[in-house]
Amino acid sequence: MNDGEVPMTLMMLPNDLVLNCLARVSRLYYPSISLVSHRFRSILASTELYQIRSLLGQTESCLYIPNSSKKILIPVTSPNSPCTYQSDFARVGSNIYAIGGFIKDDNASSASIMVMDCRSHTWHEAPSMRVARESPSACVLDGKIYVIGGSNVLDTTHWVEVFVTVHKTWEFGSSSSPGEKICSGFRYQSVGCDGNVYVKCFERPVTYKLNKGRWRAADLGMNRGWWCSSSNISSSSYCVIENVLYCYCHGMINSYNPEKKGWTYVKGLNGLAKMLSPDYRCVDAKVADYGGKLAVLWEENVPVNEYHLHGKVVYCGIIALEKHQGNICGTLEWYDVVYATTEPDVYDVAHFLAVTL
Repeated sequence: MNDGEVPMTLMMLPNDLVLNCLARVSRLYYPSISLVSHRFRSILASTELYQIRSLLGQTESCLYIPNSSKKILIPVTSPNSPCTYQSDFARVGSNIYAIGGFIKDDNASSASIMVMDCRSHTWHEAPSMRVARESPSACVLDGKIYVIGGSNVLDTTHWVEVFVTVHKTWEFGSSSSPGEKICSGFRYQSVGCDGNVYVKCFERPVTYKLNKGRWRAADLGMNRGWWCSSSNISSSSYCVIENVLYCYCHGMINSYNPEKKGWTYVKGLNGLAKMLSPDYRCVDAKVADYGGKLAVLWEENVPVNEYHLHGKVVYCGIIALEKHQGNICGTLEWYDVVYATTEPDVYDVAHFLAVTL
């Protein structure tokens, strides 16, 4: 460079070149880059950037949980308004949906839907549900969000609502009815897998599946395997990876194969199973699809002083999965502490999602 020449900087490049440069940078650095200028913030939130990342094979999976300071875990903050809790969450594409819940100030159930764009970490409001729901269960199938239960006044006609994310419209479940045996409940577990929406009632041990607009009882293997405790619905967590349902329950990670209609233990995780065991120090664990791998988040209560007061440590682990001779084997690739506190009551992992961007 000759004397008097102005050095070339990224800010001086046209947008298409900046997009190609930033697409090659890990998303871990995007929060810092966004502080450079309004122009960079706009580029980082653009759909073009994520299209280029996909074409270049530069996509990354990011885990979302509340209150984590670790870079691999990007915090999901609650929407500013309305202030709700007991919501459920669902992920479609790059968006995370906070669904229903309980409005503390009004002492009432909420019908609101708040959406976080994971590219920009900004919230906006989506069309509200037709029915207010507290502690609903939400699952995703083919880009649609199915919301089940969460109200004591539901009947078979509006027990399930479906949000069509492409059109941003709501519709009630289906023309067929699963019957009062399952619709008379309040809290549910639900998952979209193998072209079906599976719904399990918390109050009674029955599971139904919705396929092509019709409800029917699910097979006994599915019904028995993914529901762990009649006393605590939060004692289990589940996710779907490549059409296989994975469930954490009481220290074990199991998988369900819809073709074989059976559950098996994920093999090769003996060391992790010890850490996840309630007989050790684990008090809760959650699982999520991490770009085709299984992410596990678990909490341990640990003593902090001689008076037997306890704190809480939260771990995250990533498991590579492989199918071998009809079984699924797992390899723990990495785990580490992602959060620690001496006040265990201020932290509770309720939701755990992953988004690939």
